[in-house]
Amino acid sequence: MRAAILAGGYGKRLRPLTETIPKPLLSIGDKGIIEWQISWLKHHGISEIVVCAGYLKERIVERLGDGSRYGVKIEYAFEERPLGTGGALKNARRLLEDEDLFLLVNGDVLTDLNPLKLVDALIDGYIAVIALIPLPSPYG
Repeated sequence: MRAAILAGGYGKRLRPLTETIPKPLLSIGDKGIIEWQISWLKHHGISEIVVCAGYLKERIVERLGDGSRYGVKIEYAFEERPLGTGGALKNARRLLEDEDLFLLVNGDVLTDLNPLKLVDALIDGYIAVIALIPLPSPYG
């Protein structure tokens, strides 16, 4: 199973931080958000990742490369202009079309959720599954 990470947004609410650094590369501790996601995916046995990148995509490719330094394989689907989730998936389709299932992750989300539990729900007959969690605070 592969995962696709949506990493193409502008991160406008985090400006000025995101004027030169794409939001998925902003650091939390010693790693960028997307690097934490890659570690999380690898921990759960997902080692083939498609990064859907747009804004400052060169910075993302420069940091992540082909994924070998993380022990995963990374491929890229690029947007020349923002197309939203649907457009990003359409661009990534050629990299995901051989998969019966794939995991779609927003590029700014950190979790300890086991994504394989979502896969179990799909195997039970659902065509799509989304993970929802309660917000501890209404302030983002």
